[in-house]
Amino acid sequence: MSGPTESPIRRFPLDHAPGLEPLPELAELRRHAPVVRVSLPGGAPAWLVTRYADVRQVLAGPCFSRALASRGKSPGSPRATALPDSILATDPPDHSRLRRLIAPALTARRAEAMRRDVARTVRTLLGALDRRPAPVDLVTHFTRPLPLTVICDLLGTDRMDADRLDVWDDTLRSRTAVNAEVTAAVEDMATYLKGLISAKRAHPADDMLSLLIAARDADDDRLSEGELVSFCVVLLLGGYGTTANRLAGMVHLLLARPERYALLRDEPARVPAAVEELLRYAQAAMGANLRVATEEVTLSGVTIGAGEAVVALMASANHDEDTFPRPDLLDLTREAPAHLSFGHGVHFCAGAQLARVQLQEALTGLTRHFPRLRAAGPAEWKDDRLSRAPRVLPVRW
Repeated sequence: MSGPTESPIRRFPLDHAPGLEPLPELAELRRHAPVVRVSLPGGAPAWLVTRYADVRQVLAGPCFSRALASRGKSPGSPRATALPDSILATDPPDHSRLRRLIAPALTARRAEAMRRDVARTVRTLLGALDRRPAPVDLVTHFTRPLPLTVICDLLGTDRMDADRLDVWDDTLRSRTAVNAEVTAAVEDMATYLKGLISAKRAHPADDMLSLLIAARDADDDRLSEGELVSFCVVLLLGGYGTTANRLAGMVHLLLARPERYALLRDEPARVPAAVEELLRYAQAAMGANLRVATEEVTLSGVTIGAGEAVVALMASANHDEDTFPRPDLLDLTREAPAHLSFGHGVHFCAGAQLARVQLQEALTGLTRHFPRLRAAGPAEWKDDRLSRAPRVLPVRW
């Protein structure tokens, strides 16, 4: 092992002020120490990787294991937060098998088929919002309910259960929740999902969960009950929580500079590309993507030893000066940049297209329904170093 230092010199995740703007410290690291030792929560050491090319290599390279990181099987390695049967906790060939089974439920065609229903939900939420006296918190009444409703419909669960799913998501994402609270939330979710699976098995419907159950029941060796439950949990956390955070952050960035919002209002055809630029620009997710090297490998001149933990920071890669011209400029006219916000390689987000549909329809509907939307005060931010997102976003129109 060689490099600029042999001991952890920074705590990760990095501290940051409220907001989604680029962190100057990451720019310094990309220039001068693109692969640097850090200390993870709990004190475990890891290598932080910040350049675009290196991050892509970690995410896609066969010598970087998600399974070892997720299950803590490497001596001295930290353990990532993942359920033991989760698709997030596997490497090929197990991951390939799971990915193949869930793929029919999350195809781009299926996501596009949901676009009309997503647009209808957007209109319903905005219509209800319009009847409220301003100012209104957009997070409470729009950016969280939209993806939560979509996930309920996708799973085929009753929308009346949305509040329970919301509470579980908050607990699992909380930086301050104690282990007992997280364990209880996971157990409650698993019990709920097992009941839902039983009901869907008895009465299949045209929803994703019914498709996954059919895949499991076609051959008991293909998809275990635990894998089925774990994937539903992943879908809730990624498909709902992450999308809700990203949508709130996007609206905040648009309202921070009124000309940005006006551009999408006046030129709605720009929304799809603008969504990609907003995903690239917003330094929102500051954690996750932990891997363990299975062999010695060199990144940007630094040798990482077998068994050492690596954090591939996509939020930094998306601002790499060698990949994106003027990366710290939020340019909504930029042609759909090849960002890494949905990951890369075998763990590329399976629900990326559905997330895009929701974000596109949300911004299109918002700018159309509220052409004069503006901030009604400063946003309140989540007290969480792992994700940067507005907790409250007051608006008026």
